[in-house]
Amino acid sequence: MKYTLKILTIAAMVLLTTAVFVNAEPQDNDGPGGERMGGNDRPDGQRAEFVEKILDDIRAKDPNEAARLEQLREENPRQFRMELRKIAAKDMPGMRPERKGRGAEMGNMPDGPRVWPDGTLGMPMERNRENMRGMETELMAWLTKNEPAEANSLAALKEKDPRAYMRKIAIDMRKYRQIMETEETNPALAEVLKKDIKLNDRRNELLEKFRTANDDKQKETVKAELRDVMSQTFDVKLQKKQIKYENLKKRLEELQKNVDKSQTELENFKNNKDALVNEELENIISPSGQFNWD
Repeated sequence: MKYTLKILTIAAMVLLTTAVFVNAEPQDNDGPGGERMGGNDRPDGQRAEFVEKILDDIRAKDPNEAARLEQLREENPRQFRMELRKIAAKDMPGMRPERKGRGAEMGNMPDGPRVWPDGTLGMPMERNRENMRGMETELMAWLTKNEPAEANSLAALKEKDPRAYMRKIAIDMRKYRQIMETEETNPALAEVLKKDIKLNDRRNELLEKFRTANDDKQKETVKAELRDVMSQTFDVKLQKKQIKYENLKKRLEELQKNVDKSQTELENFKNNKDALVNEELENIISPSGQFNWD
């Protein structure tokens, strides 16, 4: 009888434990963006805020990766949540949500500012937000000068929906960053890249028109416009390849000059051993005692 009661007691404990683990399984959120990132004990608003904090940190470090995640957020929310969980757990320990209950005293990160490689102090989120603000300011200044319509659109979006504004900033950063960097070193290539972006935008617009055209005549009209855009795109691609070729050729010419100079120095050193040895001997026995051969 005692043996039977013991078995029943163990079985009941196993069933209770299983129920606890089943209830603890993370549930998918029907809403886009995966607001459950902050843990199931957080209200929806706090979870959404936690997701945005992680994205802010990624935008500051890698705008291209942030733009990729924003696109994934729209196309595959479940995969977006999985990737964000990995990032929060692996790359940004300071962004993990506060743990509650058992083990909380071991799981929380220490408070206080972090010492960064350049010797400055600052909390991770504060520093990342400063970086993001700097990149945002730089991008908006560039857009105001080069793409005023886009700059005005972003300014209006910032007032209407700040989070959508930050997502668009990340996308535009990915879109225009190469041009912004290239302008300083190769203005000609930067102009070609600008043309390439405009043609890509126009091509996408025409493709959408072609897919939604109601009759064959309309499709043929749009197809003719598309061919013209593709012809211009070909010319732009050719220009990019030509500029890259010229730059590579110039670098090879400079490298060849360095090779020729190094060869001359080698021959002079090899053919003047006795004179160079005597000269260096006098140098090292002089009061300064300096050895000049490298």
